[in-house]
Amino acid sequence: MKTLWIRFLFASAAFVFAAGTATLFAEDLGTVKQRMAQRLPAVDALKDRGLVGESNRGYLEARGSLSGNEEKTVSAENADRAKVYAAVAQQTGSSSDQVGRTRARQIGQNSKSGVWLQDESGHWYQKR
Repeated sequence: MKTLWIRFLFASAAFVFAAGTATLFAEDLGTVKQRMAQRLPAVDALKDRGLVGESNRGYLEARGSLSGNEEKTVSAENADRAKVYAAVAQQTGSSSDQVGRTRARQIGQNSKSGVWLQDESGHWYQKR
């Protein structure tokens, strides 16, 4: 009887911990997505000016000289993208790299004309 009670307590604690972690993770991911949405106009402006492009791994990459604030924007965006890719990879059972590469293809398809993109072989081109 004592063993059964200990197992019940352990299982309950594990469930509460897992539920709390999932809730915390979901809140954190929501915060990440909010930051990305707020940053989108600045990212789009950098792309429009040709200063950054979309790599074939799903991250922004400098294509020109960036100011300190512009570098911070790119770094913050890439850090948040990495978090999103990791979350999606965990949910789908794939790797962050696979998620990023899939996202890079989607970004390329949805990008407007003139944006710098990197193809699968690493060659840079401007979307027409």
